Amino acid sequence: MFRKLNIKTLSWVFLGLLILTVGIKVLDNRRGVNTLKTELFNIEENVITSVIVKPKMLNGKSIELKKNNEDWRVVSDGKSYNGDAVTIEQLINQLNGLKPIRLASQTKDGWDKFELTDSLSTEVQFMGAKGELAKIYIGKFSYSQPKTNPMMQQNPYMRPQGTMTSYVRYNDEKEVYAVEGFLGSSANRNVDAFRDKTLLKTNKTNINKIEFSYPADSSFTMVKNEGVWMSNGIQLDSASVANYLSGITSLKGNSFTGGNRTSFTHKTKIFSDNGEQVEVNAVIENEEAILTTTQNQGTVFKEALSSNFNKLFISKKELLK
Repeated sequence: MFRKLNIKTLSWVFLGLLILTVGIKVLDNRRGVNTLKTELFNIEENVITSVIVKPKMLNGKSIELKKNNEDWRVVSDGKSYNGDAVTIEQLINQLNGLKPIRLASQTKDGWDKFELTDSLSTEVQFMGAKGELAKIYIGKFSYSQPKTNPMMQQNPYMRPQGTMTSYVRYNDEKEVYAVEGFLGSSANRNVDAFRDKTLLKTNKTNINKIEFSYPADSSFTMVKNEGVWMSNGIQLDSASVANYLSGITSLKGNSFTGGNRTSFTHKTKIFSDNGEQVEVNAVIENEEAILTTTQNQGTVFKEALSSNFNKLFISKKELLK
């Protein structure tokens, strides 16, 4: 009888614990304890056709980053520009598969505190062929100083890094999540930040000829013949040529300007062993250089002469011994 009573008592205790466990789980779910996601979203990159960004700094204006085969276009205010694939794809990779580190708020009451209302946040929308794939709002950013000890302060190689935290919300959910990183630096940007700034990109070892077309009689051509650079029968200084080529193989424009330029006073045409030809054109206006390039069609740069003009358009005298 005692054994039967013992089994009966244990059964009631087990049932009570089961009910208590279920009750706690339900209550925790209502409170949002178990709402932390392992990832906010993860989209196959090949299904993304465009990314629409509404930067906080532009007060509601949108920028569309549109996939065009292997290239990107930047569309804003009815105008379309060549996009910087590296910058755009870095933004996608930073947000896609984002992993929360903690739940910062479970209700909309936290939106103001973490700058996640429509007017305070930067909105990024991922689009596919059939419409929206995901949407994320990027809000407040915080930085936590690392904890140090005297040993670390004496050794600069042992100094710990601080923690950067951004606060986000996903789609139309009310929860606010804390994630690692400074997301605003990638998304809260103006149109020019997403545009292609390429002025000239080439491999100096492949270059075999450069034509310089200048006003008056200052034009000249330099040709590589069996490893030796010549101009009109005169051998050029190898060190000067090497320095020049190293300085022009990767040039980026500093700032953009509008208009369609067709008249130029300075032209540099670069020929390579692989058959590639690149032409950079320029004209000086109000002590600034206006430049275009065949590597970035439709783009016009306007910048100080010291930025790229003086590097690219040099005189023959600078290449002589």
